[in-house]
Amino acid sequence: MEPTESGKSPRSAGASRSGPQTRLPAALLVIAAAALLFRVVTAVMDRGTETGDGAGLVAWQPLASAAAQATRSGKPVLYDFTAAWCPPCRLLDAEAWNESSMASRVDRFFVPARIMDRQREDGRNTPAIEELQRRYRVTAFPTLVVADASGREIARMEGYRGRQSLEAFLAEAVAKARK
Repeated sequence: MEPTESGKSPRSAGASRSGPQTRLPAALLVIAAAALLFRVVTAVMDRGTETGDGAGLVAWQPLASAAAQATRSGKPVLYDFTAAWCPPCRLLDAEAWNESSMASRVDRFFVPARIMDRQREDGRNTPAIEELQRRYRVTAFPTLVVADASGREIARMEGYRGRQSLEAFLAEAVAKARK
């Protein structure tokens, strides 16, 4: 290489680099910024569902008081076993629990209790949630269980197969609970 006026070769003088070497750090910065933005957006969207309260328009009751409320009201408990990472659970939230006529029907005929599984996120669930999942043999999400105040299972639906299927399940559960 020919020396430049300063007596240094272009490489040693810190000559401007062009090509893929200068674009790589910029691309990494863009990717990192996009990943950070994605994480912030998903965290905001998950707020409220991670704790199990506030999902949709249904008036979810605390697990600790659901059975007592069922005894007082004479309504069965509707347990919604769900998880933040579960795509069918999110679809159920969007198509059913976030729709006013469905939410009012659930609130009118059931004591709704949302059970948020945290096994994947936290590595464990609370003992109360573990016991309830064991009692009702929950192995998939979402799982809906309708139980009387004593905890006896009346009806069960695993997975979410659309709004019509959910409406039929809820109507059948109401009919069974009245018997």
